[in-house]
Amino acid sequence: MIRLLLGLIATALLICGASFYVLQVEVNELLHGLCIRVGALLTVICLAFPQLMVLKNKLPAALVIGVMSCLIIIAARPNLGRVVITLATFSITLGGILKWLSKINNPPPSRPS
Repeated sequence: MIRLLLGLIATALLICGASFYVLQVEVNELLHGLCIRVGALLTVICLAFPQLMVLKNKLPAALVIGVMSCLIIIAARPNLGRVVITLATFSITLGGILKWLSKINNPPPSRPS
């Protein structure tokens, strides 16, 4: 169901982007590129959906959702790519450090004698 919905949205975005370009509709030029880029990205996600579901079972869901969100932001605004990648790397590193520190901070449970 989700794969079908992604495919329909991707097709609609690609058709809108192509029709804006071909019919010379008076809209902002950003809208042409936005529709085509995000439509192409959603098409790739739709085609790779079964593999992404396997990946979701092996990785935390927040990480998979975060990566998909970063990809959509980069597809919509390529100039924000460096900022998004830097913030994502920083947050993943900080999360790993905090998880490691939480394991160090909790002493192992004592055995009853």
